[in-house]
Amino acid sequence: MKHLAALAAVVLPVSAQAVSQAPTQGEIVYECQITETCKSNGCAPIDPIRQIALKKIEGQSKGVLLVDGQEHQVHVYPSLGAQEFLQILSGGSVGYTIKTDTGNLEIRASGGQQRNERGTCAITN
Repeated sequence: MKHLAALAAVVLPVSAQAVSQAPTQGEIVYECQITETCKSNGCAPIDPIRQIALKKIEGQSKGVLLVDGQEHQVHVYPSLGAQEFLQILSGGSVGYTIKTDTGNLEIRASGGQQRNERGTCAITN
């Protein structure tokens, strides 16, 4: 997981639209709200709250990030008590960790525009 955190990067769009889509068979869809941005001195609320969705396709290591009505390919890695999504971009990467027991979301971005964000997710199917 430390390597995953080292890879994270690039900024999510400033605002997002609702990204609900009907899941197909074999997909797990996490609808998420990004509510806080975090820096070394603490976390602060984001206003407006941003919406994203992460899809995991059963039996595959690939998934989809839906943000602002656009789909982006991500890699999916199961881990102990969490689901890891990794978006690799030309300027870095963004790692999304969803804690399976609480639904808590942690986002780590590295590269040109480093940031850490938090929020919550719910499985919609």
